[in-house]
Amino acid sequence: TATKRLGAGTATHDGLINNPGGLAAVWAEQNDRNAIFAGIRRAETYATSGPRIALRFFGGWGYAGGLCSADDKLTTAYAGGVPMGGSLGSAESAAPTFLLSTEHDPGTAAAPGSELQRMQIVKGWLKDGAAHEKVFDVAGDATVGVDVDTATCEPSSEGAASLCTVWTDPEFDAGQHAFYYARVLETVSCRWSARECLKLSGADRPAMCDDPALAKVVQQRAWSSPIWYTPT
Repeated sequence: TATKRLGAGTATHDGLINNPGGLAAVWAEQNDRNAIFAGIRRAETYATSGPRIALRFFGGWGYAGGLCSADDKLTTAYAGGVPMGGSLGSAESAAPTFLLSTEHDPGTAAAPGSELQRMQIVKGWLKDGAAHEKVFDVAGDATVGVDVDTATCEPSSEGAASLCTVWTDPEFDAGQHAFYYARVLETVSCRWSARECLKLSGADRPAMCDDPALAKVVQQRAWSSPIWYTPT
């Protein structure tokens, strides 16, 4: 029941503060055991905090800027580079380019999904023996879908159903080991606990539903396996 899921009558808030709905996804040629395990072995995998977001991420040395609109973009992406989990190897004449493509979870008629706010690339690298990291916003708009009415939990319609872009690292250093992974953020939505609390009233509503320390909103997301760059 909603009351039990909210931890009413227990001595701990662990279940309430945790996220119970994370998902792992594997890109496979077909839906069978051998193909799925092959996808896991090559790390062509990604995860989400719960929504069924579809995320593709490729790295190469010359993806065209208009690749997102090409009918054969995935075929071209595989032919000209590596998918998430792959290695770019040594540098060629220019910085690597990356294809990011994502589609939101449409949900159902009774429980529609949230739209997408933006896509990011997270870059990590080693310099002088120290680890560094930087986040690049590469598509979408960080200013949309930043709030939701917690009295109704109606999803925001300010975002995008899909996002796609080709991005080139503007700070590439061919002599540095580096990794890149893609992250996609939904517009802000009600946290699962806030939705559960809306179902309850009167004596059935636990006090924790009105606890200001418990967040009522969340920004769901998906993140890919990294693509690695190794200098010569």
